[in-house]
Parts: sequence; C-alpha cells; structure tokens
Amino acid sequence: MCSEAPRDGGFTLLEVIIALMIAGSALAVMFSSLETGLWSGRQADVTIRAVSVARSQLEATLASLQLHPGTTSYVVNGQYHSSVEVRQVGTSDSQNSTGRLGLYSVSVTVGWGLLHHSVQLSARAVRPSSSDE
Repeated sequence: MCSEAPRDGGFTLLEVIIALMIAGSALAVMFSSLETGLWSGRQADVTIRAVSVARSQLEATLASLQLHPGTTSYVVNGQYHSSVEVRQVGTSDSQNSTGRLGLYSVSVTVGWGLLHHSVQLSARAVRPSSSDE
C-alpha cells in the first residue's frame, strides 16, 4: 500500500511562483501605462504653453497700428523658439485720409524640443500700407 502525506490546504511552491509571475507581469503593464500617461500629460502641457506663446505674440503683433513686413525671431523662456513673419499681401487702389491701406498676413511659428515640434498660427489685418506702389 502506498500512503500519501495528507495535504493541509496550503499552496505548493510552484503555485506561489506562478502567482508571483502573474502579479509581476500585471504590475509591469500597469507601471508602463502610468509612465505613458504621465509622458502624454507633459507633452500636452508643453504644447498648450507653446500655443499660448504663439497666441500672445500674434495678438501683440496685431495690436500694432503699423505693420512692417519682415521676420523677427525670439527665444521664450529658453525653451520655445518663435518666429513672427509679417507679409504685405495686397494694397488698396484708392487712398483715404491716412493714405493707402494694405492687407497683411501675420504668421507666428513656435517650435520646441529635440524632435522639432511646432505650432503655427496666422491671421490677416488691414493697416496703413508700408509701401507706396
């Protein structure tokens, strides 16, 4: 007769090792998801700040009573590189009391990061013409 040792309801070493492997795998997936979520949040924050910089520079340029064609570059907070480009795209045929009017295109491009991310905003404005054609 073969007698087996009675089990007292515990787990075998193999069952404990398999359970720890499953738990470890679940934790690894969870931490990976957490890291991806935090990285995405940081990227969203940096992008929102870049859009804010671009909007501020666009509004400041459009607030000017006179626009002069050309490109101006800035570095903002040491992190964002921006470029403001003003182009005169048209001139009125008639003159008013202040002279000819010009149609201007204003573009602001803000770039950041090693991967050269950027955001661009543009607008048009009518101001006194900077050239007498």
